[in-house]
Amino acid sequence: MKRILIGIAVGLGFAGAALAADTRYLPPPGLYKVDIVGGLKVQSPTHTLERNDTYDGASGSISSEYKRDGGSPAKNVIPGAGPHRTCIGPTAPGALPKGLAIDGCKATKGQVVNGEMVALHTCPWGSMKIHLRQVDAKTWQTSVERVQNGNMEAGTARNEQKTVMRLTRVGDCKG
Repeated sequence: MKRILIGIAVGLGFAGAALAADTRYLPPPGLYKVDIVGGLKVQSPTHTLERNDTYDGASGSISSEYKRDGGSPAKNVIPGAGPHRTCIGPTAPGALPKGLAIDGCKATKGQVVNGEMVALHTCPWGSMKIHLRQVDAKTWQTSVERVQNGNMEAGTARNEQKTVMRLTRVGDCKG
């Protein structure tokens, strides 16, 4: 659960860095139901591992599927304890999140392409491509494609990750 909440904050932080003054592609403040679908592929000189996760915001359940070279696929389901909702405050556009600035990342100004905001972040460890769009009057979607470069000669893995997060506004934040 903590990993998912961090993903939400990171996704919105990246979005704010990408947008400059254009906030049309960011969800306004409010209470949101969160649905996430993500995939991770780790490639090293000795193996490849793939993992796909689905986080159901309505039930709070998380299901994960794993596949390793030559191995049988495995599945794990963690039942939810009810809907997952999060309160999103105002997002200040134009500032690179501190964690990325420390890592030496540079963000491009987002560009509108086919009705969505697209931005690229380049970092010493790899890159991220972020897509932001408003799906309907209450739903926003953020897609993040992240590539972390590994050094195959040194035996470190290359990671490719794609995460799609949908935020559906369900009300106002309390307090």
